[in-house]
Amino acid sequence: MSMSDGSSPNDSVSEIPATDVETFDERLDGDLILPDHDAYDDARDVWNGLVDKHPAVIVRVRHAEDVAASLEFADRYDFDLSIRGNAHHQAGSALVEDGLVVDLADLTAVDVDSGARRVTVGAGATAGAALERTLEHGLAFPTGSASVVGLSGSTLGGGLGWMRRKHGAGFDGLREVELVTADGTVRTVSPDDDPDLFWAICGAGANFGVVTALTFELYETPPVVPALGVFYPRDDAEAVLEGFRELATEAPDALSTMLLNTHVPPLPDVPEDLQGTPSIAIMGAYLGDPDAAAQVLDPYRALGDPILDMSGEMPYMALHELGAEMFPDGHLYSQRSVFLDELTDDHLDLIRTGTDDAPSPLDGIGLWTTGGAIGDSDHATAAPWTDKEYLLVIEGQWVDPEATDQNLEWVRRREREARDIGGEYAYPGYVGYEQQDDEDWAKLVYGENYDRLAELKAIYDPDNRFRTNINVVPRT
Repeated sequence: MSMSDGSSPNDSVSEIPATDVETFDERLDGDLILPDHDAYDDARDVWNGLVDKHPAVIVRVRHAEDVAASLEFADRYDFDLSIRGNAHHQAGSALVEDGLVVDLADLTAVDVDSGARRVTVGAGATAGAALERTLEHGLAFPTGSASVVGLSGSTLGGGLGWMRRKHGAGFDGLREVELVTADGTVRTVSPDDDPDLFWAICGAGANFGVVTALTFELYETPPVVPALGVFYPRDDAEAVLEGFRELATEAPDALSTMLLNTHVPPLPDVPEDLQGTPSIAIMGAYLGDPDAAAQVLDPYRALGDPILDMSGEMPYMALHELGAEMFPDGHLYSQRSVFLDELTDDHLDLIRTGTDDAPSPLDGIGLWTTGGAIGDSDHATAAPWTDKEYLLVIEGQWVDPEATDQNLEWVRRREREARDIGGEYAYPGYVGYEQQDDEDWAKLVYGENYDRLAELKAIYDPDNRFRTNINVVPRT
């Protein structure tokens, strides 16, 4: 444990007796980080450059007991709470202004039991770090689509990655969690042990406590898989989108794809003269019979005349690294989403023309194929959207702070347009920066499950201590 040398509580905690702060610090095995600590700026740094908050207290915990102590301290002195996993999020909720942050960054252990096909990971681990360990055994589990995404936040919200249609979302592969609830109780929660709480955690987890460890089922996964990475000129968008719609309706569950109205990214293997070219990209991973890969993937590579085709055998990890490279740390982000039952002509028109007035050249519109095994796990989840066939994401990304208002407005307008022409619900990871308008995102994300969640919230967090999230208000 460590406070900065010779430190005293900062102004935000000045009314708390210094001996109480020191006693709290001595109780921790982890680090107590106040604003004058050398690690403070790093500890409040997050992926989205829009987020610039100054917590009063950051506790970098070492285990569940540190979390329980932090919750008790925050409750005693009425600090607002936030939970910082890997901080790869765009809503700003990992930090809280003038409050207490429970920082899970040191909980990175990855324990693989290849015989039982289980892996237990700390809540601060990234998808990339965990997959590196499991792929050594020819095994993997559903994670988010980028290597730098934290497992706790992405899994509890869903966890849509490159095996989603074959093996489900992240919470479909979840088998057990260690959870600290608002009263400081450390619980082991599974479908067999407190199934109602496990149901709530899978889809609305941030409302019910601090998850410190997660156990997943593992699936046979080769380290190298057949993959798509093809970019078509935007002038060919109409034909490419029509072709993609037809192929997506017939695709096997072993194939997970994503279409993006975007620009050719500045990746190391991409010729400089192509970087920044407006394009329609199709990416995907095929986890089925290798002998059938060409038959499944080649039609996606023949929808027009590509300006760049990176398809072929690709390390499974490389797909996740590509996601991280296309959305680099420190850019400014706001992303909103709707789920679709089908792709109508209106949806295709929105994808094709929706970026014509985008204020940033990095703004884009993404379409994820869902369906398949998503929602087919043995345990139910609180997510109402698992039977939807597509996820449409309006992706705001810019670098000039002066353009923030224009980009936020573009993302808001396009998301509402998508909803007006037949979209429903929202993915928890894509609800816009700070949920900065009058949308009731909790009702959009949790849908018809909101009322049951509110009843469970009244049991496990009656004072709504966990509220800096897509918040479910306890039903009293």
